[in-house]
Formats: sequence, C-alpha cells, structure tokens
Amino acid sequence: MRPLSPLLYYEYTTEMTRILQLTDLHLFNQPEETLKGIPTRETLQAVVSAILRNEDEFDHVVVTGDHTHDEQLQSYQAARGILDPWMDRLTIVPGNHDDRAVMRSVLGDVIQNQSDDSVSDDDRIVFSFQCGEWLCLGLDTHVPGEVPGYFGEAQAGWLRRRLTAHGNHPSVLFLHHPPVDVGSEWMDRIGLKDRDRLVEVVRDFPSVQLICCGHVHHEFDGTVAGACVVTTPSTGIQFDPCGAEPHFASDPPGYRVIELANDQFRTHVVRLPHADHTPVVDS
Repeated sequence: MRPLSPLLYYEYTTEMTRILQLTDLHLFNQPEETLKGIPTRETLQAVVSAILRNEDEFDHVVVTGDHTHDEQLQSYQAARGILDPWMDRLTIVPGNHDDRAVMRSVLGDVIQNQSDDSVSDDDRIVFSFQCGEWLCLGLDTHVPGEVPGYFGEAQAGWLRRRLTAHGNHPSVLFLHHPPVDVGSEWMDRIGLKDRDRLVEVVRDFPSVQLICCGHVHHEFDGTVAGACVVTTPSTGIQFDPCGAEPHFASDPPGYRVIELANDQFRTHVVRLPHADHTPVVDS
C-alpha cells in the first residue's frame, strides 16, 4: 500500500529496518571554522552524540551529500572520524560542496563497498542495497564547480535497470538535490536542473514510494509522480526558505529517521533540543 503521507504509522507485524539520514555536514579543515557563524564540526559532533545517546540502533546510515564545505582532505578525514561509529553500515552520495576524488581518497573503502560499475557515466558515486522488501538506491547529482545538480541520462538508465530487476517491490531513493520545488524562491533556482528526467523514471515505476534529499537545509515534504519527497535539516546551519535571497534560521540541527517494514514506511525528523549558535548575516 502506498502511504498518503510520509508520516504514516503502521503496526510492526514484521522485522523493521531503521535508516538514519544525515545531510549537509559542511565541515572545514580547521575545527573551529564556522559557516555563517555556525561551527559545523561542533554541531555534527553534537548531533552524532545525541543519536548515540537517544536512538535505537540503525541498520544503515546514509549521508546525502555536502560532507564538507571546502572540499579539503582534512575535512573529509574529520567527517570520517565523527562518523566512525557507523563505518560498517555507512553509504554516501556527493552534494554540490563535495569533490569525488577527495571523497575517494578518504572514504574509498565505503565507496568500494557500495560501488556499482554499471552506471557508466564519468565517476559517479551511487549505491544499492536491499532491506527486506525494500530496495534503497543512492543517486549522484554532483556537477563539479556548480551548485545546481544534474541527474543524467546514463544514471537514469542505471536506475531503470535497478528498478526493473526489483519488480513491484517498494523502493526508496536518496540524493542531494530534490527533484521538486520546495517553496523557496532562492533555493529552487539551484535545484536539480534535469528533474523531469528523474520524475519520468519515478512515474514509470510506482514502486518508488519515498525520495529522501538534502541540499535545502530545512524540513520539507511533498510529492512527485505519486512518490513522497522529503528533505532533511542540516547537521549544521539551517536555511529559512522564505524570500528571494538566502536567509538563515536559528533552528537546531537535526537528522531524519526512516523505518521500513513490508511495503510500508514511516519517517520523521529529529532536531536537537535547542540551538547553541545563531547564524551571522554578512554585513
């Protein structure tokens, strides 16, 4: 049954898979460096500590891009160190603030474990794993030197092949750039440029029930071609979707919990109890 809302709750009549989504870490090579006044390394450490303290075990941990802000080796090393509790279950895709080559130099074992050579489109970093009835697929929308994302024809072919092989069983997609407008004039200008190509695939495969994204640094839910689309708060700085130009919010950092069982799911965002830092607007 396709849920009408990404917040559908169901009876746990079978084994459940729990997935943690983290996104938009934006780490710097210097531990104390801030993004608009937010110490992103400190806030990521606070989010991870809260998860380890308060959450039940997760079967998979997915990072949907922007591991760093400066794309430096030391920044990826810092991300790896903080995410160390989940290295045995970690899967990743890049965002616009990532560098695939540097990602591979630090997280090569993670990428190798999730690698799929059948994409045949430059050096995209994707993943595919199965949780019971569910197929989980990670898409790479990174374009070097650009802020908007691009899905691409070759990756669309890979996605179609994966979904076809999975049959009518449910699927969830993970990617950085959302394939829909999120109600933010300035953010929607830097979204997924060829979203129609992805929407066409989703329309052709109603087995895709959920699409989890990052990039927008705030919580959003909507639908596209019958699938639920959700975005997740950053582990660092939060964006205010209002207005025609970038605005920053004082909301606490957070993460998303996704629970899969049979052909149903539920998902919700968790934020830290309070924000320890306030964004600083450039003068």
